Amino acid sequence: MPPPTPDDSLLLIRCPSCAQRFKVGEDLRERTVECGGCEHRFRITDEVIVRGRKFYPSETKSQGLNRFQRVPLPGAESVIGVQPVRYSKTPDPAILEPASPLRILAGGVGVAGMVLITMLLMFGNGHGGVLDGMPLESRLVMAGFVAFLGVVMLVYANPRARLKALAVGVILGGGLMAVPFFFTAGSGSPRSQQRVSGDEPSGAVTPEKSLEPAEVSATQALRNRIGTSPLDAEIQRLAVEGSSKQAAGLWLRGLSDSNRFRVRDYILRVTAADPASHFYPRDGGDYLLVVTGISKSLQELADLAAVLGQTEKIYPEISVVEVRVRNEVFVEGPIEKLSRKEDPAFYDLNKRELESIDLERVKRAVQRLAVAEPKIYRSDITRRLILLLAEEGLDFKGNICSALAIWSEQAGPASAAALNVLKKLIVDNKAIPQEMIALIVKEKNTDVIPILDELWFKNPMPWESLYADLGPQIEATVIERFPQTSGTIRYSAVRILGRVGGADSLPVLSAALSSADPELRVLIDQAQKSIAARR
Repeated sequence: MPPPTPDDSLLLIRCPSCAQRFKVGEDLRERTVECGGCEHRFRITDEVIVRGRKFYPSETKSQGLNRFQRVPLPGAESVIGVQPVRYSKTPDPAILEPASPLRILAGGVGVAGMVLITMLLMFGNGHGGVLDGMPLESRLVMAGFVAFLGVVMLVYANPRARLKALAVGVILGGGLMAVPFFFTAGSGSPRSQQRVSGDEPSGAVTPEKSLEPAEVSATQALRNRIGTSPLDAEIQRLAVEGSSKQAAGLWLRGLSDSNRFRVRDYILRVTAADPASHFYPRDGGDYLLVVTGISKSLQELADLAAVLGQTEKIYPEISVVEVRVRNEVFVEGPIEKLSRKEDPAFYDLNKRELESIDLERVKRAVQRLAVAEPKIYRSDITRRLILLLAEEGLDFKGNICSALAIWSEQAGPASAAALNVLKKLIVDNKAIPQEMIALIVKEKNTDVIPILDELWFKNPMPWESLYADLGPQIEATVIERFPQTSGTIRYSAVRILGRVGGADSLPVLSAALSSADPELRVLIDQAQKSIAARR
């Protein structure tokens, strides 16, 4: 095996005939050898030995070598009283060594951070953007902080050219600081937004023109305080489009940031507002929710927002409702007290849960009350369940009907509300919960007979028992439907007549015997005996 390091004692020779190169030992000098390529014999002399060109540091043109000492510095020992001669200063090791990966990474992060914040300031300030509603001062603080970090990282990443890095960083940072002044959409404090947009949009209705100067000043101060520019723009847009809808603002004081999406979903659900309704942060942790595309008045909006806290004031001149939010209403009660029916706080806590704006909490409360004995708060819980049943977009109406079947104290209101919802479900061609039909049947609301008859005729198995629970009131309807029945539907009709039929059903059953199969004959015979026993 060849040695791990080359042997410098070998001679590099060239064949004078074929110019093939070989390495031979020093002991073969002045001896005759034979070329392994052309078999030419020749003597190893200085003429065939290949000499490598010697390299001297002064021959290179690299400027980097100028940093090294040309004359070595004197050693540690020096003669006393004699000043040593120094030809140059000791070079900085940071200049000689290559840039470390950490410095390269720091420089890349600094430049990338400034570019990213620049893009964010340019494209994140539109309607609904990340920086929408952020004041100009806050944007400048953000840009300045990122620019300072970027400059520091660039200087750190270039130890050999710190002045150049500082100059490049200052240029990039200056460009970053200038961006907020050119891309101003959605920026500025509420006061500056009012000054940028003007006192009033052109063509907008200005109710304060008819007010006294002092009242105009107070209204304008209120606009500046709340920052109603987005609301004014939305009102103007609806007016220009000639829409019958309107826009209003909810000034939510003290709303926690973690709860604002629950509030938005609740307002959209109960007002049927446009999903474009948007939050605008304001000073002091407040929010302005611009609710657009609604048909409700300010008073109705205030009543719906009352569950969020306390309605402070309604400002009709600027279409804003001020609400002081109580964030504790978003906190669910202790689960052990909500689940134990023996606990004294069970009914009170679940009644409060029914008023929550979180539908998941409401659904869990309804399910717990549907299996609980109605002891206290019966009328309050029934009233709230009826209101929930009438709300749109709920997917647990069956659970609400099950709870109403237990908690409803007087027959009538609950079944009437359920019947109205049932008709809407049929028109919308949606699934009908059996619990809803069971509630109506339990309260003996005969207005459901035509609807239940159609449901039973299409699919008798799930509705037969509920249909028969209505009693003798359905006998005439079943007899009228009987000639159209066949197969399993006729079997079901015979069983229903056996339960609720009277003297009018006997001729119908007797006429069906002539074409009945053995199984149907048995059912008809049992139905006739049941009717005879009741008579």
